Amino acid sequence: MSDIIFYPVALIAALAIVAAAALPGRDRLACSSVSGAGTDYRTIQVSGDDLCRFEASGEAEIELVRSGEQITHLTITASSGSLGDRPDRNPHFRLAADLERVFAGHEVRVTIEARPSLDAGASAFEANYSAGFEGNSGWSLFELRADYAPYSFTWDVPQRTAEEIAVDYLAIRPVIPEKTRSVDVRSVKFELLERTQVAPEAIPQPIPGIAPETPEDSQPETTQTDP
Repeated sequence: MSDIIFYPVALIAALAIVAAAALPGRDRLACSSVSGAGTDYRTIQVSGDDLCRFEASGEAEIELVRSGEQITHLTITASSGSLGDRPDRNPHFRLAADLERVFAGHEVRVTIEARPSLDAGASAFEANYSAGFEGNSGWSLFELRADYAPYSFTWDVPQRTAEEIAVDYLAIRPVIPEKTRSVDVRSVKFELLERTQVAPEAIPQPIPGIAPETPEDSQPETTQTDP
């Protein structure tokens, strides 16, 4: 084969291999942080193949369990003493910037559908919503039933200005009294509830050179009429 034919063919073959590797498949799902793109942000459901967005952290192990080509649930396994207290150092979903902006200043309900794993199943699990340096919800403890059931908690997500950058996480971990424990998670739902805080830029600020209004100044005007 002449060089004129060989090199173009080799280049095309190499590009085809790279393109195939970039395409999502059974072991190459397009996984990243959880986003609300294409929704009205009132309810964000993470289930099925979207569970691949869950990240192992610390010394935990994550298994994506499939039925055929579809992910049915994930299994979180960890051993006693292997996980710290920080949510980002535990198994977690990372929330994308669009969800951070929408959830900021609102009450958010998180519902996790979980059960004990068949092997070394935990009797309880914990969940924590973290807004990075802005704080976190603390670890909510849930006693597991024998089969899948929904477990919910709510948190007032701190308000941020447009310039503030945070990294929001939802961490989930089995309670591990000894040895190793596992918990299965089938779905996670985020629900946007009422606004609880006002953005700092929305609070009226004093205008330079003009004295701030006092409560007396802000009283409504009244007009007295003769009887």
